[in-house]
Amino acid sequence: MKYGITLLGNRVAPRCIYADSILLVSQRRNGLSTRKNLPLPEHSLQDLYNLLMQNHVDILVCGGITRENKEFLESHELKVIDNVACSADDIITALKKGKLHSGFGFQSIATDFETNPKTTITYYPSKEYGDKSAAFDEETPDNEKMDCLACLDRACLRGEPCPDEKSAVSAPLVPDSELIHMLEAATDIACESERTLCRLSELIYFCLEMNYHRLGVAYCVDLEEPAEILVRVLRRFFEVIPVCCKIGGLKQSNPLRTGVDTNRFTDQKDILCNPWGQAQVLNRLKTDLNIMVGICMGADCIFMQNSQSPVTTLFVKDKSLANNPIGALYSDYYLREATQAGKAGN
Repeated sequence: MKYGITLLGNRVAPRCIYADSILLVSQRRNGLSTRKNLPLPEHSLQDLYNLLMQNHVDILVCGGITRENKEFLESHELKVIDNVACSADDIITALKKGKLHSGFGFQSIATDFETNPKTTITYYPSKEYGDKSAAFDEETPDNEKMDCLACLDRACLRGEPCPDEKSAVSAPLVPDSELIHMLEAATDIACESERTLCRLSELIYFCLEMNYHRLGVAYCVDLEEPAEILVRVLRRFFEVIPVCCKIGGLKQSNPLRTGVDTNRFTDQKDILCNPWGQAQVLNRLKTDLNIMVGICMGADCIFMQNSQSPVTTLFVKDKSLANNPIGALYSDYYLREATQAGKAGN
């Protein structure tokens, strides 16, 4: 039996085809034998499949994989063990013990969190952070304590109101016509049965159905290239106003680390991000909808708070995960990093 493990560095790649190498491991009755690491220069399913077939791989071990890609590989008699989140060494150990399975890595994280108080995740901050959870309990009315993930009844999914009247949510007494129109447009797109739309296509269909004419694109200079491509596509249908995060050229004596590549922008490293300015420009030009592209954490809050038009996020910036932040939820490395973030300053 031969395994092919998609890796990014020394860990299972969070996304199947976006790996830099494949680790080949042969398993025989007397244990594991050969181990060989092959580079994966091209990021496509076909290249991955060809490499696996050339090396007679029986089982692919990977992180996230789309349903279509998994079905394609399995239709070609290649077994897939997916949603794996660990290091290559962890997989070797699991193979030796016969413990490797889909979802491997997450169970060990939960066990570690339960047994090691240093990595325990709690829904509210623990007492070591100033007992904020106790303050939350004291100040929050009972009818404001919501946790839909903890609900076992899920009456809402049957089209029924929440059983607890205190937490029942109903439509506004005086429905806002634009709100209703927006919800209907969103429902039409979500219920598209003929094909599965990508996020960009959903955006275009939504704006067309809402009869929007002028769109604002508030983008981060780090994502200037995808922002430019996006604007070119959208201008086939709408008037589009792109506004850079550095608008206004605001300087400061002690530059902030705003994520700008200072090797490319050495003469602009003192320029502050200006999400308030982006919002003000688009407000003045009366856009129908504003689209955020890669605006930094926190700056996006300022932009949304000051925009007079509805705001949607199309792309987000994630420096570690190729702008795919959801990948962190499928990697024990990034989950551990996140749980330790609150203690970084201690």
